[in-house]
Amino acid sequence: MSSHQVTIAGYLVVAAGIVGLQVLATRTRAPVPSLGDLFTRAMHSRTGRVGVLVAWAWIGLHFFAK
Repeated sequence: MSSHQVTIAGYLVVAAGIVGLQVLATRTRAPVPSLGDLFTRAMHSRTGRVGVLVAWAWIGLHFFAK
């Protein structure tokens, strides 16, 4: 297995975890906030907005740049 395949597998595991937590948050009574709640809370402070912007830029740089 090449390092590229390991990296892709790692990203898929993280994405599956995020989807699983979102399902857990919306379908059960578990005390897990949904992604919308997390982003709403993050966007209330300047630091949170900068963090979301940096994360969005990092995703764009790593997934959409060639």
